Amino acid sequence: MAMALFTEFSKKRNTFGLKFFVLFTVFTACVALSFTLLFFHSQRRVLEENMTGEGHLLARLLAHSVRLGVFTENSELLKDPIEGILSHEGVLFVSILSGEGNLLREQPSSSMLNTPERGFPHWSTRFEQIRRSQASPVFEGDTFYEFWSPVASTPQLASTESLYLAGPSHETAKIIGFVRIIVDKEPLRKKLEALLAKSISLALLFLALGTIIIYAIVQRITQPLNRLTEGLQKLERGETFEPLRVESKDEVGRLAAAFNHLVETLRTREAEKECLAEELRHAQKMEAVGTLAGGVAHDFNNILTAIVGFGTLLQRSLKNDNPFRIYVDQILIASDRATTLVKRLLAFGRKQVINPKPANLNDIVKSIEKLLARLISEDIDFRLVLVDEPLICQVDTGQIDQILINLVTNARDAMPGGGSLTITTGSEYLDEDFFSPIEKGKPGRYGVISIADSGMGMDEQTKERIFDPFFTTKEVGKGTGLGLSMAYGIIKQHEGFVAVESFPDEGTTFRVYLPLVQTAATADSPERLHVQRGNRETILVAEDDKAVRKLARHVLERSGYEVIEAVDGTEAVRRFQEYANRIDMVLLDVVMPKKNGQAAYEEMKLANPNLRALYISGYTQDIINRKGVLDEGINFIAKPVKPDELLAKVQEVLRQ
Repeated sequence: MAMALFTEFSKKRNTFGLKFFVLFTVFTACVALSFTLLFFHSQRRVLEENMTGEGHLLARLLAHSVRLGVFTENSELLKDPIEGILSHEGVLFVSILSGEGNLLREQPSSSMLNTPERGFPHWSTRFEQIRRSQASPVFEGDTFYEFWSPVASTPQLASTESLYLAGPSHETAKIIGFVRIIVDKEPLRKKLEALLAKSISLALLFLALGTIIIYAIVQRITQPLNRLTEGLQKLERGETFEPLRVESKDEVGRLAAAFNHLVETLRTREAEKECLAEELRHAQKMEAVGTLAGGVAHDFNNILTAIVGFGTLLQRSLKNDNPFRIYVDQILIASDRATTLVKRLLAFGRKQVINPKPANLNDIVKSIEKLLARLISEDIDFRLVLVDEPLICQVDTGQIDQILINLVTNARDAMPGGGSLTITTGSEYLDEDFFSPIEKGKPGRYGVISIADSGMGMDEQTKERIFDPFFTTKEVGKGTGLGLSMAYGIIKQHEGFVAVESFPDEGTTFRVYLPLVQTAATADSPERLHVQRGNRETILVAEDDKAVRKLARHVLERSGYEVIEAVDGTEAVRRFQEYANRIDMVLLDVVMPKKNGQAAYEEMKLANPNLRALYISGYTQDIINRKGVLDEGINFIAKPVKPDELLAKVQEVLRQ
């Protein structure tokens, strides 16, 4: 066929038809080439803009989802969002920094681990520039893009959807950190190569079709011009015409492909949005449990106060040989278990009230040695190895005791066939490099308590979840899943942290780090409750819960005090004004209708600046700060409270 065409062209080389064919073939080739170049460059620009746009979006999504982790500087809360970002195609490296330039977490992708020879600029080379501008720039290297985005204390956009629509940001948000994402250019290069091949293929096809069409036109060039005019009119009207029909079909096909690509992109982004939302819910799970515990603790502890208080009074009124005493004992045992459960929930949420004082960690461990020895079985070799130097930390000794009890109990359960358990104390100086692979902390000297067992150990999946609330590997009925989460909350409340080393069948070691303080003070010796009868002092009791108010009145009057009652803050102020000359002390519930306890006390102090007050509450932010530490100079007792504890605290306040 090619020879036939060549022979035909040779015959007609000087004809108008051949000139027309050559002219339009060259024209078609120029159009095809121009179209190819234009199409390739435009699509290349679109692909590059899409890649940078997706990179900016990933950076903003990561900055949005790690706000809680950056604010608390908790490396564990940053893990899931980082892994979610690393799952995206082309993401090689993720770095998260605090606003001061401290590295909170840095993690490469699996593909990056397989090519360790690849290198990128260190984040510190651009950090000062980024921090000054507080913008979201992108830097382009030979083989990668580098995206930055600030992390705000509050969402920078009005809603999550605004992340995709680039809505207006909240200008009042405080920048608390920055995220950096390294994206590989290799996927873009592959797409450009595929685009170039596609463009060339389309150009060749267009040229071939054009050549055939032109050849057909040349063959019919001698036909009447009216038929050509008619054909052009059909083309103009959109009627059936082979060249236009093919071109139209090709354009429609590209439009359909573009539309399908758009639909697929939106569907993918919706799936990513749902995945990120799920990761955010998982990251907020611990905070949600703590918030729930704080919300129910006040009312629940009022109920427990009445049960424990009246139960204790009933127990004391019964002789030891009374057949009903065993029932009262079981009620109090169950109440203590309920009290412990609430305290565990509050401790996990870091909302438990603590009273830290300088104490020697060696003395704390030594004082609880006998109790710990009774918790384990005889086939476990239990040893203490205490360092000679004093380890003075600002801690609540009762809470540290609870941590040791929980960790030793877990170690015992991990050694059902016996083994060894060693508690060691010591000190370490930790610099900034030490914290980067685990979690952020303040450099300095730390006291360390290590609890090492030779038990079953844990795999990586279990080790990652051991501090989750209600997670347990024990059988049903043998654990609540709150022991380690409570210990974690207490440690963080003391500005410390815990490290875990464990391998299957190789045992487990928990290391509790608590910051040392520069003081020569030592732990106070445990105080015994010395309850004495009152000397007819008058106490104003303001409590909105009827059962708790009745219990307080009953306990105080039986111990030689006179009691004036009030059901809310407003009535408390009014009753105080009526009996101001008689009242020696006020016992105030923090949360009351009309006026809270602190506001009522401030109003009473206007009349009597020397008035002594004792606050009582199950839990409230009005009386403790955000870390759960008692403000200095405030007399406070937490519900549920036993009668002797209440009397001892009242006597302590009256002696002040």
